[in-house]
Amino acid sequence: MLGTRLVMGFAMAGAILLVLWLDERFAPWFPIWFVLATVVLWSSALELVGLLNATGARASSNAVLGGILALLFANWAPHVSHALQTSDRLAGRLPYDPLAPVSVLGWPLLVFVGVVMATFLAQGVQFQRPGATLTTIAGTVLALTYVGLLGTFIVQLRWFDGPYHGIPPLVFLIATAKGADTGAYTFGRIAGRRKLWPRLSPNKTVEGAVGGMFSGVAAALIVAAVARDLVKIPTLGWATAAGFGLVVGFSAQLGDLMESMIKRDCSRKDASAAVPGFGGVLDVLDSLLFAAPIAFAYWIWLGP
Repeated sequence: MLGTRLVMGFAMAGAILLVLWLDERFAPWFPIWFVLATVVLWSSALELVGLLNATGARASSNAVLGGILALLFANWAPHVSHALQTSDRLAGRLPYDPLAPVSVLGWPLLVFVGVVMATFLAQGVQFQRPGATLTTIAGTVLALTYVGLLGTFIVQLRWFDGPYHGIPPLVFLIATAKGADTGAYTFGRIAGRRKLWPRLSPNKTVEGAVGGMFSGVAAALIVAAVARDLVKIPTLGWATAAGFGLVVGFSAQLGDLMESMIKRDCSRKDASAAVPGFGGVLDVLDSLLFAAPIAFAYWIWLGP
């Protein structure tokens, strides 16, 4: 199981790096990134809708998938609009606003609000008898928030300013979050004794969580070393990289626990069997969903 998990983890990381590198020539359009984000978020959303169907909160799959697609277009809209309105001659002279990534979040936020309002209206049109409407709305909004809104922070990292655009912060996020996730799993299997939060996840241990934190910090420091010494691009300093590893690694493990809570409440072990060694696509994405907003804020505050 651990071997399969490591092989699949490295394979997925390599595929993402290849996508980001190939897509760099299409900046700021990033069409391959759009396709990848759509496939991953849709797959995760479908798995979550399936989980929710085991409870009273039955989400509308059409509203969830349509809402996530609308959120993805909203994530791309400000960057593509700016590219169309700004000539190549002026683009290099315009000063970069460090708070620009925060400003563009208004686009997906407005779309999210619109989708929630449309969900209410659609359920009003379909209303026939009491007892199901509010649970459908609740499940739909939960799926949109958990996958679509939290996923927005992963998507938006792609447009951060700097060499190779957002590849460095994305690599930091993925390496740290999945390093912490894999480290917690590995150390838990090897030395786990004391249960961390048995009501949510009976297999996770305190020893695994501590090992995951060390692994997250180590992953962040390795990425910083590669960026500085091999790729020769501005990156986080040693102290800030270690801090990134701590806060993002902690958030990643918390995200994993929160998805475990969802699965446990739905009486399921995995979201699906789509990814060998991990379970479902949502089981791969869960740590990133919670870690991405923290990584986003950290990079704005202390990024190079």
